[in-house]
Amino acid sequence: MTTMPSRVEGENVVALRAPTLGWALRRTLLAIFILVVSVGGAACLLYASIDPEEEAAPAGQARLTLSTGHHP
Repeated sequence: MTTMPSRVEGENVVALRAPTLGWALRRTLLAIFILVVSVGGAACLLYASIDPEEEAAPAGQARLTLSTGHHP
């Protein structure tokens, strides 16, 4: 929340202002933007980590290379 200082009888008092609709919409759009960028970045990193050679190999051969550690 935002605060606005004011003076009452020589004392400094902080009066709270209620958030406006514009403030709530900006905050919501920022949260959605951060969420989209985070999920998109995670998806790109996951996609980049997939080995295309291993995906194209037959299932039995992929297990063989994983279990022995040797490439044919």
